[in-house]
Amino acid sequence: MALHKVLTATLSAITSPASDDPILQCFDNDHQALHENLLNNTDETLRLSDAKLRVFPFKDVQPCWRRLYTDASILKASLSICNHLGLIDQDTDNTQTSGQLLVSQLIQLLNSYAGDGLRVDPAAPWLSPVIHLVDKALIMTGAPLREDLIESLLSALQNATRPRTLDKGNVLNSSESGDSPSRASKRRKLSPPLFPPDAVPPPSLKYPVTRVSNPSFDYMEEHIQNVKTPLVITDAVEHWPAMSNRSWASRDYWLERTFGGRRLVPVEIGRSYTDEGWGQRIMEFKEFVDKYIWRNPSTSTARLRSPAAEVGDQVEGQDLDEREDANKTGYLAQHDLLSQIPALRKDISVPDFCYIDPPAPDPGTPVYLKKCQEQEEERKRKATTVGSNTDEAHDNATGDFVTDDILTPPSDPIINTWIGPSWTISPLHHDPYHNILVQVTGAKYIRLYSPHTPASQIHPRGMEAVASDKERRNSHSSPGNGAGRVGSDGDDTSTARMIDMSNTSQVDVAAIELSPAESEQWEAMWPGFQQAEYFETILREGESLYIPVGWWHYVRGLKAGISVSFWW
Repeated sequence: MALHKVLTATLSAITSPASDDPILQCFDNDHQALHENLLNNTDETLRLSDAKLRVFPFKDVQPCWRRLYTDASILKASLSICNHLGLIDQDTDNTQTSGQLLVSQLIQLLNSYAGDGLRVDPAAPWLSPVIHLVDKALIMTGAPLREDLIESLLSALQNATRPRTLDKGNVLNSSESGDSPSRASKRRKLSPPLFPPDAVPPPSLKYPVTRVSNPSFDYMEEHIQNVKTPLVITDAVEHWPAMSNRSWASRDYWLERTFGGRRLVPVEIGRSYTDEGWGQRIMEFKEFVDKYIWRNPSTSTARLRSPAAEVGDQVEGQDLDEREDANKTGYLAQHDLLSQIPALRKDISVPDFCYIDPPAPDPGTPVYLKKCQEQEEERKRKATTVGSNTDEAHDNATGDFVTDDILTPPSDPIINTWIGPSWTISPLHHDPYHNILVQVTGAKYIRLYSPHTPASQIHPRGMEAVASDKERRNSHSSPGNGAGRVGSDGDDTSTARMIDMSNTSQVDVAAIELSPAESEQWEAMWPGFQQAEYFETILREGESLYIPVGWWHYVRGLKAGISVSFWW
């Protein structure tokens, strides 16, 4: 759709929310109060809603504030586009024109637009800050009720930067590419690679995970429901466009999908989320690739101090000591990138095996006990809320907890993307879901321990004081779904909080794995761990690993690449 039409639809949607839109709850369901704040004081409304997002844990943020932050971001971005394209009369004293009137006039102007489409200079310095505004709304809140609107706006804006193609002298609408699919595929093969070719030498495997080639649905159903052990699946994802076209290995393809690399992504900075000094930064995708995938630190400072601040937005990490940061690992981990950039979602498909009814966690395992605890706490809370007898509620909650809601699966798998260089590390931890991890490019070493491994051997952590960005990382939430929050432009996000880290082991498996000669030292630090039984595998390009619910797993990157996980 043409940019002027998308801008019309965007401004109209923001000025006319549905009667049941949660955004109205920010102003006691008063439409006029919403308009006066959102339209007349957009910057102040954005600051107010941002402050309301700083709640610990983030899941307790009221939906109305997520909606308000989202709409304020979209409105500010839309007005910036209109201003830079000359749609706002610069001769008019806008200080005397209310925001409501200005938006109304813009909608009328865009509706009457008779041109063949608004065009945008692809090198315009205001493009990046506009993209950052809406991307931060997606990353920080999930942009509830506005995901499609943001996608349409960014898509139309990117199309407006492309030159028009000519066919027999006629001007055609700009398109993503004038090439045929076959020509585009050939061009990608000649494209510079997204990842460097270097790799870490793979370790020898003592206790390899069983491997099976393209198993049937019945085979996997039997394995998942009854065998309940990890399984490497080969020859099952070659049909993915990301695999068959080699598109996810192409630097040009990723720059195209990320608007010239301008799209923002949350990046974990540091070796492991259990280490001191670990944190998260929001940065441009191109910045992430140049600085952390190719490890070129010289690309950061100049770009971070570009005109991104023009519309009041700042790329995350501007205040970092660049020299110190350059030596750290950067990992785009556990992020719902495919929801943030839907065009990438078309490159993969959900494995059929993710629709197999998953068994509940085994009784006595950490995930089972955690679910029991959460279930009892929820029953007590409900009993207290309705004024019921708490003791009676407790009595009813002390029976058999093996119920259908012990592990309530979402209707569709939770999809997360992981992009990083070699030497990325996910410390030994377990997840509350079944998981199929697909290695699209690159390679990883993975070690797995049964959920029945005694705590005396696995050494789980407990309640710990950590920064709130680590809380998001450990919560297994997805910011693209609005379930988590990556630290933003304030000091609040680094405030220490007490959170439950019991799903993560104290053991530094990387140290043990890479320094076996220090066996006595490791035994003194973590008694019994080296005697614990485990499975291991090297997951290569095109291979998938099924990880049953609750299995402890440690992951180390051997070659830079991309993984996609499916939790269900």
